[in-house]
Amino acid sequence: MDQHTAILPYFPLSVFLFPGEDIPLRIFEPRYKQLIDEARDLGITFAIPFVIDQEVQEFGCEVRLKDVVAEKEGGQMVIVVESVAIVEISSYNKQLDGKPYAGGNIRRIPCDDPVISTELMELITSYRDEFDQEFLSASSSTPVSRKDLIVALNLSSDEKFKFICMPDAEQREGFLTGQLRYLSMIRKQEALLGDDFGLN
Repeated sequence: MDQHTAILPYFPLSVFLFPGEDIPLRIFEPRYKQLIDEARDLGITFAIPFVIDQEVQEFGCEVRLKDVVAEKEGGQMVIVVESVAIVEISSYNKQLDGKPYAGGNIRRIPCDDPVISTELMELITSYRDEFDQEFLSASSSTPVSRKDLIVALNLSSDEKFKFICMPDAEQREGFLTGQLRYLSMIRKQEALLGDDFGLN
């Protein structure tokens, strides 16, 4: 297997993270407690196949164990995982090599393509100037990458999954343009409300 493919354990959830994003999780099932113990002891990563209506979807994220926040009697844990890649779920086995948890083949999908739409770049600049000078300030990419924009927009898991399922750059950037326009509209409404409060 090349660096873009791997066999990983699975922890299916209704959670979709882009690289660099993290989230706390509560662990209480013994099979996932074993998975987290192995991730802690061996340093392995695992995949979170995205779940909609109890159905595993074709995409998900590869995550690493970032922290074990708490461990309780009876084996319950609170952990934090961080996404390291977006993955396509190529196969799904209910048990991976005799382990109690599922797993299978994944393919890592690049998601750090730069924004190419002039309209979207102008909208980003306008949003920074009008509302938030720090917007995308954490981005190390020049030009701005779609991944960094998605993280900055704080999209829901469903929205991020919808983005990944889009077939081409034009649709993806059109989607991000719509999201940023909506955020701009919200910020304008907030500013107007603030002005109204100031007048009263």
